Amino acid sequence: MLFRIEAPSKLIDLEDIMNSRQISKLAYFVLGMLALAFGPAHAQSYDVAWTFGDVGMMAYRLDGFEPTSLQFPPLGTENPTLPLELGKRYQIRVTNPGAHPLEIMAKAASPAQDVVLLSMSVQGSFESNAGVAWTDNGQGTVRFTLTGALYEAMTQGGRKPGYRCRPHSATMRGDFTVAGLPIADRIAPSPVRVDLQTVASGLAAPVLLVPDPARVGRLHIVDQVGLVRVVEHGQLRDAPFLDLTSLVVPVRVNYDERGFLGLAFHPGYADPSSIGYGRFYTYTSEPVQGSADFTVQVPAGTAMNHQSVVREWHWDGVSEQVDPASSREVLRVDQPQSNHNAGHMEFGPDGYLYIAFGDGGGANDTAVGHGPTGNGQNINTILGTIARIDPLHPTLTPNSGDPASANGRYRVPADNPFVGADGIDEIFAYGLRNPYRFSFDAFSGALIVPDVGQNRVEEVNIVRKGRNYGWNVKEGTFAFVPATGAIGGVLNDPRFSDPVVQYDHDDGLSIIGGYTYYGTAIPQLWGQYVCGDFSRQFSVPEGRLFVADLFTGQIQELLIGPTGDPLGLFVKGFGQDLEGEVYLLASTALGPVGDTGLVLKLVAARTGLTAVLKGADAGTNSAATGLATLQLNAARDTVAYQLKVQGIANVTMAHIHVSIEPGANGPPAVWLFPSAPPAMLIPGEFTGPLGAGNVTAANFVGPLAGKTMADLLAAIREGRAYVNVHTEQFPAGEIRGQLK
Repeated sequence: MLFRIEAPSKLIDLEDIMNSRQISKLAYFVLGMLALAFGPAHAQSYDVAWTFGDVGMMAYRLDGFEPTSLQFPPLGTENPTLPLELGKRYQIRVTNPGAHPLEIMAKAASPAQDVVLLSMSVQGSFESNAGVAWTDNGQGTVRFTLTGALYEAMTQGGRKPGYRCRPHSATMRGDFTVAGLPIADRIAPSPVRVDLQTVASGLAAPVLLVPDPARVGRLHIVDQVGLVRVVEHGQLRDAPFLDLTSLVVPVRVNYDERGFLGLAFHPGYADPSSIGYGRFYTYTSEPVQGSADFTVQVPAGTAMNHQSVVREWHWDGVSEQVDPASSREVLRVDQPQSNHNAGHMEFGPDGYLYIAFGDGGGANDTAVGHGPTGNGQNINTILGTIARIDPLHPTLTPNSGDPASANGRYRVPADNPFVGADGIDEIFAYGLRNPYRFSFDAFSGALIVPDVGQNRVEEVNIVRKGRNYGWNVKEGTFAFVPATGAIGGVLNDPRFSDPVVQYDHDDGLSIIGGYTYYGTAIPQLWGQYVCGDFSRQFSVPEGRLFVADLFTGQIQELLIGPTGDPLGLFVKGFGQDLEGEVYLLASTALGPVGDTGLVLKLVAARTGLTAVLKGADAGTNSAATGLATLQLNAARDTVAYQLKVQGIANVTMAHIHVSIEPGANGPPAVWLFPSAPPAMLIPGEFTGPLGAGNVTAANFVGPLAGKTMADLLAAIREGRAYVNVHTEQFPAGEIRGQLK
């Protein structure tokens, strides 16, 4: 059987929340693929088998066996891109090794700079890079396992994994894409399930939720387009608390990282005796208006993209809307590019305001305005840092021991690490790329800062004063090459602090920071860090919810409901109320546009599934009704069911049916009445319990025969499972209802 290999999509470098280049997701190959030239004993030792052959003199042809569901370029495609996965075993056979001996290499832009790791034996001794474990039969077949060490060899010096034909190395050369790298382990589902309770809808791009310190039950929602909306006791108010649409730059509706990004209430906001009473702070992307308090060097004639502005506002304690005239500018920062704006602000346990700044945008921290070393490693720029200030005007704190800022509008903590030394006084920690969202642990006070990665790694850091978190020398724990955007092996350097949690782009594109859960709705999550990822694909809403143990580094995915539904939304932000409950902010829209933005509260997942049975759903005019309830056990391997009916006559049987397509008809998969065939007639009209019991995979028939409970749950999740009650007068089913 011929098969084709589809080249993955090109990496994209977009000015998004992540500015991460999208890595295409690779299908996992099935164990036990047959090697073409060898018997079953050989085939069972290798997960994937490929055979190359020649089509003319300038192309490789690729043959292979199952799985047939994979999609590949047509037969004879020149130099196909081949997918690899860390930890899998590969067999490659070349049918004409004399003409096209295969070499596997670290591929450079020019063939002259390729580093050959393996050169297939044609005759004589086998040629291989020392330390790379290959086997070769000397007749055109080689075998290897893709180990982490091999991947490092394939990417040395910023090169890419690739292969070539030895005599035709300039024209017959292709790429390997690699999944499972640089981190081999994938994020597994958590045993904890959650549900999402809608708190507010109809927003454009909600990015932050902050509880009102002065009014219980009141939540402030930051909408990226420039509004603070209010949810009070579960109701979204029509009028905004604050309207900044005239201040922020016009955001691009298809996608933009700029806009209204941060909101923080002063610790004394609710206390009339405090100098901070009624004061709060915003972080906005605004058009360039004169000189900034912090800037970077750009070539003459080059304009800044925008400026990030921190403002103070004053609420009078009574009004439902803030007076626009109460604004006071605290600081202004030049931004050379539109992305990597960070924007989060939060008061720490010490009473100071912490502000997140990205590295200025672009990619790799190498664009205009990033200098020769990048902003992340430059302590003489505020970009790429967590800053720490006392935002109150110095005249309000005359007895403070903290010095006034250079612009005279706030104070700088005297114990900031670079006060009185080389570096920006406001810097608390540095070496960050885009710390879009951070939080303080409500119990420990730890500063938890996720940092959005470039091409490969997303990370969560515990940030401490004066520490360097590695960007753009490191991405996660791995060495980073700014010139190419490539990563190498693990970089152990005492100058840099490592993340406590990390995952790679096989599991997402951009980490969205959340909060440590201290609520009561989901006790299993107490003390765990809840966060998410924007989406597994840039253009498709495939966001994910995660829960992480910051002590062990374990991260798992939170799935939705009893069937483990995926999220199906872009994750835009998180929030936490005064009771420790966590909220998700999300949308189906990629950019800040429309009205699909949602505020969703994480609550305990229901374990029960129901189906309401009606004649109309079965295509009959029956007035009979029914209700099926399914309860999933903790191990998720047994379902307890009850089926009750009312006013139905001459019942013969009832099942869970499973179809191929959502909403379509399908054959029986689980017997509910009787519990097993054959059918059983109940003559006359019947009202009451029709069936009850427990179902395991051993009870599955028809389309589920031989499958697992996960397959039934998947069918329910995908809208392909329904309960159907059959009668003598309606053999195909008299009443029916979708399981959900």
